[in-house]
Amino acid sequence: MRFSHLIALTILMAMHIPSTLADESTSDESLSPPCLTGCGHSKKDHQPCRQCQPLPAGVFCEGGPIRFRLMQGRLEIDPMRYRKGSEEHQCERFQETISVSASSGIPAVYYSFHDSYQDIRLTAEYGGALRIESTILATGEQGELIQLPNGSIQFRTRRLTSTPSDLNESCQGTTLLHIVGQDEDGFNVHLESLLSRLLQGRSLIELTRETETYLRDNTHRLTTVSREHVDELVTQLRSSKSSHRRAAVRELTSFGSSAVPLLRASLSRHDLDTEQIARIQLILSNRARIDEDTSSSLAQLMAADRSYWQILAKRMNKNQWLIANDHVMRCGLESLSP
Repeated sequence: MRFSHLIALTILMAMHIPSTLADESTSDESLSPPCLTGCGHSKKDHQPCRQCQPLPAGVFCEGGPIRFRLMQGRLEIDPMRYRKGSEEHQCERFQETISVSASSGIPAVYYSFHDSYQDIRLTAEYGGALRIESTILATGEQGELIQLPNGSIQFRTRRLTSTPSDLNESCQGTTLLHIVGQDEDGFNVHLESLLSRLLQGRSLIELTRETETYLRDNTHRLTTVSREHVDELVTQLRSSKSSHRRAAVRELTSFGSSAVPLLRASLSRHDLDTEQIARIQLILSNRARIDEDTSSSLAQLMAADRSYWQILAKRMNKNQWLIANDHVMRCGLESLSP
């Protein structure tokens, strides 16, 4: 009797036990084989995100008509690498057109892109604003990025509906890293794929994360630039003695990218005259670096940028926040909000 029970138990364990309805895959999942790249996403899940199969370079290939670069956290056209004319690229996955013109050696670009997921329009004016407009076809959600020359970058997403939605967001900052830090999801949906193609495969989201990690891990090694000292030198730019004005320019320039946020902020002062403004703008435009941004160079750029530290503060633990706040205050900036 005991032996027969053992045989029955063995047979029962070998039998296939049907899953519950909750465990069964849906018809869509059954018909959607996993992505061949091994990410685990089904094709249905994977198609919109483009994370596993990035789009090819297309018109932004190495020999394309225009080259973009990331300089001081902002997207710009490489003024030495362009050719005038129009091109079109079409393949099974997408179609795009680009037109490049120039005025007095300053290029301008009009670009359009379309695939089954998204419509994109990019306009870069002659030395002026850059605008990117995106529409997600399945949902009607729109995204818009406007980068003003020597000014702020604005990014907003919105639904074409009168119903309030969490997808209606708006943020701004002086660099694209400020935008990613405030709305990474929206940036990923609307801009990440395009910008990675514009920048020859570089990911803005990954670069932002690397910069954030660098800032947290190397706060004690960052160059400390005092806001008070920068303000004194800016005031010195209107000295009656030309030697004093030149000395102020030399010292402000010697600070490198660390002084950039403070110089940009100084442009909002109401006591500046025309010559001071012109000298500040000249210092900001005469950058020593000619190569593209890296996480370490961006960390130096953000070292005295309180608005960026405040964005990072939301993702810091208590000890990290204390170290970051100490650095911010040593720069003569207002304490971070908890």
